[in-house]
Amino acid sequence: MLSISAPAQVLLGSDAVAHVWTTNPDGTPQVSVVWVIADGDEILFGTDANSQKAKNLARDPRVVLSIEDVTRNERGFQRHLVIRGHAAIEPGPDPELMDRLAMKYLRLRRHPLALRDSPTSVVVRTTIDRISGVGPWVEQRAA
Repeated sequence: MLSISAPAQVLLGSDAVAHVWTTNPDGTPQVSVVWVIADGDEILFGTDANSQKAKNLARDPRVVLSIEDVTRNERGFQRHLVIRGHAAIEPGPDPELMDRLAMKYLRLRRHPLALRDSPTSVVVRTTIDRISGVGPWVEQRAA
């Protein structure tokens, strides 16, 4: 597992959403937009256990997260962080996590959706195998 560098922590602490890629049973990619939060050196997000991404991750834990920065580099390219890793699904719900995400993205103390307390809500915890993209985060690989 890799550590999240300070520049990557800053981007992950912003209100930039993540695009999460999982693999469908037929091998095609499935992509969703999720709210993410760093927890130590892991990335967390919530979803419903019945969502396609949760079903995909239960079968194949490989995951890619892409987060776009608002800044362009000196060559004019949009900075972005790409995280490749493995996800573990923790049965939920986790109202505290959902409320932290609502505060981060909406400035609300309480998550406004039923996912917050739903018995089918789960937490996806991603450990990082590789960090890349365009920005102050350099390509990193787990040993």
